Amino acid sequence: MDSKDHIGQRLLTAYDDLPRGERRLADLLLEDLGLIRYSSAGELAARAGVSKATASRLFHRLGYSGFRAILQEVRESPPVSPVSHENPLGDVPLSMGAYLDAEVQHLIRTFEVLRPDDLTRAVKLLRDGEKLWVVGFGEDYPIAHFARSLLIKLRPDIRMIPLGGFPIPEEFASITDKDTVLALGAGRRTQDFHNVVSSAAEAGARIVLVTGTLAKGDQKNASVILRGRTSGPTLFGSLTAPISLVTYLCARLASELGFPAADRLRAIASIHAEWDEVEDDDA
Repeated sequence: MDSKDHIGQRLLTAYDDLPRGERRLADLLLEDLGLIRYSSAGELAARAGVSKATASRLFHRLGYSGFRAILQEVRESPPVSPVSHENPLGDVPLSMGAYLDAEVQHLIRTFEVLRPDDLTRAVKLLRDGEKLWVVGFGEDYPIAHFARSLLIKLRPDIRMIPLGGFPIPEEFASITDKDTVLALGAGRRTQDFHNVVSSAAEAGARIVLVTGTLAKGDQKNASVILRGRTSGPTLFGSLTAPISLVTYLCARLASELGFPAADRLRAIASIHAEWDEVEDDDA
């Protein structure tokens, strides 16, 4: 197990081989890794219904010297301020400089821990998929729209789920094992998101998952998992890193496609110019 992996990745890597007690604690942590910030090892163990010894065995199995090492790792990300009766919206930073610094740190820490081979594999899956599917619900929906707006400039047949006004199963029915899915799960994941990703995996499609936090089942379903930090610096969290990650993937894809992407961009520019000229003549 790579010592550079985040605890969420380590839990997913080890999950299938965990004893029952350790798996119960793993389930708790995978549901909400944020619990680590505000709980002791004993409190986490009690909440999972296991002993402190079981918790200690899990932490050592994951490659940590103890709970303090995990806490230090998790605290590297700036947390969202907790809600309270006195300040129900948390401590929103008033300084533009503090906000900017937090966002810059999100970008730096996201790209520092990404594995180059994961990025390369994600780009190749986006390149080789017969059809590309972009999936995003809730607060991920605008990111999915943005991703499609970039991908459609580079290659044809980019499908979108959900597509306004159309039931998801009707759109999804044409997915095959030759396709690639770009799944945006940086925000709160809906049941529709889980359904689409699980069914895509069952159909044999390759899945590139962009997410802020790892959840149970991610490693089983996704071919590549790319994490963009989303915690803080305000009560809304941050989507700066996931959006930047999507932009980077598309830029890498353009380079990987080469001449076909360049030809498509020229064709798009030509159509724009032709239509703009028609509009000028009409005026």
